[in-house]
Amino acid sequence: MSVLKKIIVSFLVLILVASTLVGCGEKTPEANEASNPNNEEQQLEKIVVSELRSEFWLPVYLADELGYFKEEGLDVEFVTYKDGPLAFQGMHAGDSQFCMLSSEPVLRAYDQGKESKIILSTLTNKPYMFVTSPEIKSVKDLKGKVIFGGMPGSAPYSFVASILASEGLDPEADVTWANLEYGASLAALESGQIVGSYIRSTAKTEVAQMGGNILVDATIADSHKKLYGSDKYESTIVTVTKKYAEENPETVQKFTNAVVRAIIWQTENTDEEVARVATPVFPGKSYINAKLIEYLRSSLSVDGNISEEGHNTIIDFCLKEGLISSPIPYEDVIDTSFVKKSYQQFK
Repeated sequence: MSVLKKIIVSFLVLILVASTLVGCGEKTPEANEASNPNNEEQQLEKIVVSELRSEFWLPVYLADELGYFKEEGLDVEFVTYKDGPLAFQGMHAGDSQFCMLSSEPVLRAYDQGKESKIILSTLTNKPYMFVTSPEIKSVKDLKGKVIFGGMPGSAPYSFVASILASEGLDPEADVTWANLEYGASLAALESGQIVGSYIRSTAKTEVAQMGGNILVDATIADSHKKLYGSDKYESTIVTVTKKYAEENPETVQKFTNAVVRAIIWQTENTDEEVARVATPVFPGKSYINAKLIEYLRSSLSVDGNISEEGHNTIIDFCLKEGLISSPIPYEDVIDTSFVKKSYQQFK
């Protein structure tokens, strides 16, 4: 073989070797996708949140819609229950890691030995109303009638029971409690199936349209103080089991980070924009609009925190209503360290 041919052959061999090395060291996008078709999803940590779907937990839903949970590395699934105590039982049974409900059932369960940690609040007070049909002019007119307040042990039930008791009626003997879904209460009131009901305060427009009579509106400061003794009642909360908080603090922090970011976002944006983002969370619910957000603004938390004053108010109410047998110290059920850490990072 001539010298020239040897040089050419050697040059071709070098090219072939280099091409092979490059091929081994780099994969095409198609090859990467084929080996890991769900790369992003596999990196997210799956968590389940048990809930009763309501605008009262608005920032949690916004965190999901705005993509904040995914940015924190979480894939969140919401599982909706009929009432708060049922959602709470689902969490303690291991069906979910987080639960959204009112704090009264959490405190009641703690009093019975079932320990949880409340990590944040989405509202600062109780945006509840008690609405009746037009012929009912006072609480005493409810004696012998059918009313609705959710299931026993729930916050709405305790709210209605306290109203009855304040006017001398026995909640167990003087009225009949209807078994309904929360979403069916207005229609039941309008049709005469019931004559009084707990209604969320954001439904004032619907109540006016049906001619309902608002006997008690807890969003009015004087009414709130009469019922609860304070302006603060931060009982619309997110909780985890004590065991989960101790074993998974990083996941709890990621969840809290996302919600705190959503609280900041909802505070800085208009009612129209907040309603636009929240609407997909409530399919078929035309009442999710700027007017609803306007009604809710005075109750929305701007920091997710739970004050000791608010906790003590809730404890006093639960003691008065017989939900718990003795006071529960703030630090035994509430852990605001996650919220504080989030605000250090994002505010």
